[in-house]
Amino acid sequence: MVNKFLKFNISPLANAAGLLASGPQLVNADDISSVAYAAGTGVLSIVLKGYATTAAAGAGGGAQPARALSGRVIQIGCSKSPIAAGGANIPTITNGRQSPQKAVYAAMTANPGGIQSSVQLGLDNSAVPVQLYFTSFAIGTAVIV
Repeated sequence: MVNKFLKFNISPLANAAGLLASGPQLVNADDISSVAYAAGTGVLSIVLKGYATTAAAGAGGGAQPARALSGRVIQIGCSKSPIAAGGANIPTITNGRQSPQKAVYAAMTANPGGIQSSVQLGLDNSAVPVQLYFTSFAIGTAVIV
């Protein structure tokens, strides 16, 4: 990778949480383990390096408790509207080249001439293609496996 950070420009959703997350959000490109896009929900998930193994809920009773692999996950909402997410605003992605996941890959391999590279979304695959936007940004811990 040539760049150090990926920049996601988050459009402000029309609620308090959305306004707090609006603006540029930076992700250290060296910390990214994997990227996935869920077309049904419009959520781009970035799994960060540094997994933790923990006892699974309800585990026990045997010599070894069941284990779960957890990791830090960034979830970024993608929308056809700069101020609304979900429902009718979930992007229509039928061609993998238009996937937000591919936009992350392009930014990771870009040579921006600086330390950051912007992740730029294109148009969706609707009958009348529309510009896509990042509308939310949340970091949490999730069970990976």
